[in-house]
Amino acid sequence: MNSSKTVKGAGGVVFNKDGKVLILKHKNINWVFPKGHIDPGETKIDAAIREVEEESGIVAELVKPVFSYKTKYINASNVAREITWYLMTTNDTKPILRETVFPKGKFIKPEKAMKKLAYTNDKDVLEHMLSHYS
Repeated sequence: MNSSKTVKGAGGVVFNKDGKVLILKHKNINWVFPKGHIDPGETKIDAAIREVEEESGIVAELVKPVFSYKTKYINASNVAREITWYLMTTNDTKPILRETVFPKGKFIKPEKAMKKLAYTNDKDVLEHMLSHYS
């Protein structure tokens, strides 16, 4: 991937107080984690928190110490993407979905999420986050 043409983004892997992880069902039928573009002047962390809230209605905060993990891929539009994922927690229990691109969302046990997640990158992200989440 040519880094000068790579579109960078940020997202969150959010656990609730029951140890369940947030996943969203994209309109293309795949289950994914919330993520998106970094706005001009925005930090990766701010973008990740904003994207989680915009896409799921969940107010999340970073787990301390801050843990992140990067993935790279080429999307369906043939655009190289690099996503920085952050480990997050929330007291919220149910997503409030406002975007038509995500018609469904829920908190489920990580082992069930591993089976529902469509992309290998997302499974890798979850595996790394679980190793840092206590």
